[in-house]
Amino acid sequence: MVEEVDVYRALQRHMDKFPIRFPEREGGAEIHLLKRLFTPLEAKIATQLKWTPYPSETLDIIYPRLKDTGMSKEELGGVLDEMARKGLIMYLKDGETKYYGNALWAIGIYEFLVDKLTEDIVAEITRFHNSPPIQKIPRTGIGQLRTIPIEQSIMREDSVAHYDDIRQLIEKSKGPFILINCICRQAKDIEGKPCKATNRRDLCIGIGKITKMYIELGWGREVSKEELLDTIRQNEEEGLVLQPSNTQEIEFLCSCCGCCCAAIVGTKGAPRPVDFFTTNYHAEVASDLCSGCGTCVQVCQMDASTLAEETATIDLERCIGCGVCVASCSSDALKLVKKEKVQIPPETFVDLYTQIEQRRRELEKDAK
Repeated sequence: MVEEVDVYRALQRHMDKFPIRFPEREGGAEIHLLKRLFTPLEAKIATQLKWTPYPSETLDIIYPRLKDTGMSKEELGGVLDEMARKGLIMYLKDGETKYYGNALWAIGIYEFLVDKLTEDIVAEITRFHNSPPIQKIPRTGIGQLRTIPIEQSIMREDSVAHYDDIRQLIEKSKGPFILINCICRQAKDIEGKPCKATNRRDLCIGIGKITKMYIELGWGREVSKEELLDTIRQNEEEGLVLQPSNTQEIEFLCSCCGCCCAAIVGTKGAPRPVDFFTTNYHAEVASDLCSGCGTCVQVCQMDASTLAEETATIDLERCIGCGVCVASCSSDALKLVKKEKVQIPPETFVDLYTQIEQRRRELEKDAK
């Protein structure tokens, strides 16, 4: 029999060693969440898996670490497959060979819970997110997401790097492509707080390697490149903020709003929300052209635009350069300006999390 208290604390400490930490939180919110998601046996198994950007271990490699559970290799394989279906671990299949690995909490397990949320799970997630870590966690400054401009806002730009042009990124990708229900909006629907920006839900996008896991487990709908681009166009028209993975070879694309999406909602209350976003642009107002209509104020998901004496003003401590306000401005008074210091994203997921892990270790070493 697996000892519950010890195994959940062991899992928390195991996950806390990942590039994106999973620290102890006030009131033990992290343990309550793990207990809601993992059985004691699943928690024990998860502590014996390795974290990598992609699953890298087969059943033959994992089994020797878990012989003390008394399970046969076939039984362990069945539990691992069930954990993958529940969204608790990462999973890929190459031919007949299955690979397993730990997932981060986010981006990872949280997103893998798509179409599996219940009121109880949402309540535990909300409690977890609202409970501060017991110890201060230094920020690496390397985001998992980045904000890129919507197409209508950059048409007048002379030069846009390919990694800031969503259509170039999609055209460059070999796929496969899927549309996925938005986990953040699902959670808000369960709480009785439906999205104010869109009525659609299957507007999150998966691209490339990790998409194969979603297809294998039936978590999304595979689509053509043309349908994918049409969905992105609709997302832009509804004023949603485009946030792909912070990589040049993108793996996913979130279309975020200021009422549902954790990446925005969780930072809007900070003194300088822009510090939490990776972005190469900010909006700028030509006051002589501004009509004072206030459209930019209404559409800004970050509350970065205000009216002062019937002229729009952009708060650069809040503006994340998404371009939604530029596309909605009927008087052409707004434009996006490229920042002096441009951030070039890592090539791949592996590169991204290698950089995050290296930076984390540097910060922890300096703190000692």
